[in-house]
Amino acid sequence: MAERYVVHVMIKQKYLYQINMEEEKKSKKVACLTTFYEWSKAYSLTSVVEEQLLSLLENGYTPILFVHDNFKDDAKVPTGVEIRKVVPRFQLIDYSGHQDPEPGFQEQVAKIKEAFKSHLKDVDFVFTHDLIFQGWFLPYNVGMREAAKDLPCKWFHWIHSAPSPRPENLVTPHVWRYAKMPNSKLVYMNHYDTLRVAEMYGGQLDDVRVVYNPLDLRSFFNYSPFVSNLIKKYDILSADIVDVYPVSSTRFTGKQVDKLLRVMGNLKKRGKKVRFICPNAHANAQREKSGIDYLIQKGIEFGLSRQDMIFTSYEGKEYEVGVSHEIVRELFTLSNLFIFPTQSENCPLILLEAAASKCLLVLNQSFAPLREFFGENALYFQFGSLTETVSYNNEEVWYEDVAKVIIAELSKNRPINAFNKLRQKFNRDWIFKNQMEPMLNEYDGSIDQAGKL
Repeated sequence: MAERYVVHVMIKQKYLYQINMEEEKKSKKVACLTTFYEWSKAYSLTSVVEEQLLSLLENGYTPILFVHDNFKDDAKVPTGVEIRKVVPRFQLIDYSGHQDPEPGFQEQVAKIKEAFKSHLKDVDFVFTHDLIFQGWFLPYNVGMREAAKDLPCKWFHWIHSAPSPRPENLVTPHVWRYAKMPNSKLVYMNHYDTLRVAEMYGGQLDDVRVVYNPLDLRSFFNYSPFVSNLIKKYDILSADIVDVYPVSSTRFTGKQVDKLLRVMGNLKKRGKKVRFICPNAHANAQREKSGIDYLIQKGIEFGLSRQDMIFTSYEGKEYEVGVSHEIVRELFTLSNLFIFPTQSENCPLILLEAAASKCLLVLNQSFAPLREFFGENALYFQFGSLTETVSYNNEEVWYEDVAKVIIAELSKNRPINAFNKLRQKFNRDWIFKNQMEPMLNEYDGSIDQAGKL
C-alpha cells in the first residue's frame, strides 16, 4: 500500500511539473530581431522567420517581430505575433572591406543601443539573422552588443552564409564581426561546418548550435485549413508511408478498399509508420456510414490503429458529401504511395492524379487495362477483379510479400526518399522539437545538444 502511495505521489508531482513547465513556456517571450521594412517572400529569410514565428506560436511561446519603423505589411505577419516597429534604419554601408567607419557610425550605434535596451527588456530570448555576420549590419552588431550588457535575455545568432577564415590584426569595430557575444550561441544550418563557424568567431564547438532551414509543406503548398488541421490531428508529416485513395462511399466494395487496408496493415507490421487517407464522397446515408465503420474495424483487425485511417467524411458533417478537388490535390501532395486494387475501371482519373503526385503506383494485375496507362512504371499484384478470380495458397503470406516488395521498391527510390525526409524532418514541428526548443531549454539545464537527423 505504501509503495502504491509513493508511486501515486510521484506521478502527481510529474504531472504538476509538466503543467508548470507549460505555463512557464507560455510566459517566455522570444524576439525575432530583423531589419525588415516589408514582408516579402522574394527574400528567402522572410520564409525562415515566418516558420520560426509559427513554431513559437504553435508551441506556446510569445513571439515578437522587431522591424523597421516604416514596416507596413502587418497583415501578412502570422496572426498572434506582436510587431514592434522600433529598429532604427539608416543608409547601410558594407563594411566587409574593414574600411574606416563612415561619419555618423557612432551615432547609429547609439540609436540602436537605446532602441534595443528599451524594447528588449521584457524579452527572454532573441533570434537574430546575420546581424553579427554581414558587413552591412556592423552598426547593428555593435549597438546590439552594447545594449546586451544591460539586458537579461539570451541571444541566438543565425548565420546564413558560409564562414570565412578569421582575419588577423582586427581592429574595432570590425573585430565584432569575428567575436562571440556573451550570453549567446551561434546558430548554423548544418553540422558539417560548425567547427569553421566556431573558429571564425574565436570560439569552440560548444558555442555553435545547428537548426536547419525549414521547408514546411503546409506553407510551401499553401494548404487549406482543412488539410492543415488533418496534418496536425493525425500527425501526417511524420509518417513513412502516406496513401491517398479518393473513393465514393457507395463504391467501397468495387474499389476493394479492405484489401488496400490489409496491405497497409502489413506495411505497419514491418515497422513503417503509415497513414491511409480516404477523401470519401457520398457518405451522408446510414448505409455508407456503416460501410466506413466496417472498413475501420477491418483495418484494426489488420493491425492499423484509428489514427492510421482518415476518412474525410468523419471530419465534419459538411464533408459527408465530399471534399473539393483542391483538397484532394493537396492531400496527394503529401503521399508517396498509391495502391489501386480496383476491380474495374475505364480511364481512372485518380490514377492519373497519383502519378502526377509522383507516387509509387501499385496496381491490380488482375485487371489488365490498368497496364495500358503506366506499363512497367508501376508494381502489379493480383488483387482479383470482375474478370479474374484469385485464390492464394496462403493469403496472409501473400500480403506480407506485397508489403515486402513495396518497402523494397520505396527504399531504392531516391526522389521519393528525399521527399520523405523533407516531409518528416524539415517541417517546422520536427525542427522545433528536435533542434530549436532543446536549444532554448539549455538555459534551464535540461538539454545540452541540438538534434541531428
